Amino acid sequence: MTIEECREHLPKGWTELIQQDPLLKEIFDEHEYDLEQEAVPPFLIQELRGGDLDRLRPILALYGQPGLDMLQGLLEIDEASRDTATCVSPTGQTAYAAYFFARFSEENKQAAINAARTYVKAIDRIYVEEFDEDPPLDENASIEFLAGQEGRDFEEQVRQVWITGEGIQTVDLDELTEWYQEDLQYRKGCEDIDLMSEALYHISCDYDLSHYLQWPMYDTQRENPFHGYFDLWKMGLNIYFPARDRVVLVG
Repeated sequence: MTIEECREHLPKGWTELIQQDPLLKEIFDEHEYDLEQEAVPPFLIQELRGGDLDRLRPILALYGQPGLDMLQGLLEIDEASRDTATCVSPTGQTAYAAYFFARFSEENKQAAINAARTYVKAIDRIYVEEFDEDPPLDENASIEFLAGQEGRDFEEQVRQVWITGEGIQTVDLDELTEWYQEDLQYRKGCEDIDLMSEALYHISCDYDLSHYLQWPMYDTQRENPFHGYFDLWKMGLNIYFPARDRVVLVG
């Protein structure tokens, strides 16, 4: 499939800019997915990691400051995961990680605590102001860190709830997820960025990370509630709420 075939699925402004960039043109020319379903390659961001993400600047600049804010987030992700992007096999071959991720350092422990509390406050504020409900989380909750096998075991127990119904339950925030996914609309003129949704999700198979990046494009005056979440991600941490008064950070 060539960029010419993408024209009916991509905005005209995009195709013109893609044609002008040899690397972007090559990536889109090699895109083998059903264009009616995925006009943008799901792993577009991976194709540009390691210094080429700025090639998206002309496209994102079409959306003004919101687009440039999204680009800044992408550049920060690339930088935060720079030392995990590749590994060298015993035979000397370089392999790229399928997804972006960062590593946690103990020197960031206090910054992580601060980011976690920022994220908890943002969630509570949405429940109070948008849903007219009580805060689901305790802003003074205990915060603990899990690493290594202990962290992996914890995450597996959380995951098992979705598979078998047994494991570690977490605070029900489904109403919040539905609000993000169903109620938020793009700003006028920014609707086309929805074409990048899958590519943004596939950065780390993470909808919340995608919401953070797209937030400037949403038609809302609310401050981005994912700032704390994004800071935790850049520090190599996943956040969980196994109880209202308990926060677990896994790195």
